[in-house]
Amino acid sequence: MSQALIARLRSLASDMTPALARVADAVLAQPDTTLYQSITELAESSNSSEASVMRFCRDLGFSGFQDFKLALAKELATDGRSAGAGSPADDIQRLVETAVVALRETEQLIVRADIETAAEKLLSATFVECFGVAASAITAQYLAYKMSRIGRVCRAASDAPLAVMAARTATSGAVQVVVSSSGSTIDAVRVAEVAKANGTFVIGITNRAKSPLVASCNLSLVASWPETPLTGGAFPSKISQLLIVDALIGEMGRQDPNCLVTAEKTAEVVSDRSF
Repeated sequence: MSQALIARLRSLASDMTPALARVADAVLAQPDTTLYQSITELAESSNSSEASVMRFCRDLGFSGFQDFKLALAKELATDGRSAGAGSPADDIQRLVETAVVALRETEQLIVRADIETAAEKLLSATFVECFGVAASAITAQYLAYKMSRIGRVCRAASDAPLAVMAARTATSGAVQVVVSSSGSTIDAVRVAEVAKANGTFVIGITNRAKSPLVASCNLSLVASWPETPLTGGAFPSKISQLLIVDALIGEMGRQDPNCLVTAEKTAEVVSDRSF
């Protein structure tokens, strides 16, 4: 856009419809917060609707909410108003501090009963399919690896067409795990919707408590530190998701001690691969 986005918003807000004006006011009041919100969260905070948020973005010339947030993130990063501005001189210290905060916040967000339920479902599953796109695929692969270490059949997919076909043809007793930091990735939500419609129990791992993915899952596990369009795959977001994975594996070992026995066996069989 040729004009500064925030300045343009201020000039247009008074001429918008009431619903769109409420969205504009919410963005102008807390632009940093908007970067971390899902479309559902912005709709709620502005007392409007998701349709109004989409109309707001398109009237400003953006293809959608993520496109709008990307432009907003770039502007905030440029003018120094973003939460990441004024970083400590020691970037390593900043990473450590944000990681610690993310882990502490995730600990508070984790519902122990949900971890127990998810572990029960994974233990009783005939097959587990994990899916994530881009950086979220890392978490899906990590879960598949940890499941393999305890002797559970699990596959991580990163190809969306194959994942959605697998979701549609999953047999009875399968469990689908879908990872999406934003909770709004089209392919991730699609896989969750198809799997759930097929009768598969769907577990979501996300960094947004209110998102399309959460609405599409039977059970959702929420990590802290949601990403902005400019921080996709950010370290705090990933380490929070990995904490959830390890919590799941630990709970599975608590519920079924055979998992621990198998973990020892798999450790032994690969021990000769190290000097």
